[in-house]
Amino acid sequence: MIEWVVQKLFDAIPLIDQASKEKRELADGAYLSISTALTETCLYVAQFNKTREPNFETQARLAKLWAEAAIPLRHIDSELSEICEYKSEYWVDPQSWDSSNSNSIEIDLVSVRNKYRAKLN
Repeated sequence: MIEWVVQKLFDAIPLIDQASKEKRELADGAYLSISTALTETCLYVAQFNKTREPNFETQARLAKLWAEAAIPLRHIDSELSEICEYKSEYWVDPQSWDSSNSNSIEIDLVSVRNKYRAKLN
């Protein structure tokens, strides 16, 4: 009987390894999405700070990137996912954004980047 249990445990090792690999791939995809949204947003903000001219096409793309990042993150970190969703809402119309919409969740780039980096470690 013990031999049978030991054999079943050994048989389960590849399944556990596969599940761990799939979880890592899911996490990597989620973190890649937020990394892309962060990078694109930082680039846009740097350009905006120089020109002071909003680019509505870029803002629409940023809204989509943040919304796309929120989806896979919900499986890994619901708080970070919610932050991404608020970032998406912000970029839909930055001029009319009311910070009270975010329920005290900090969505500024520095705070989001710090939360992202903390998750990477």
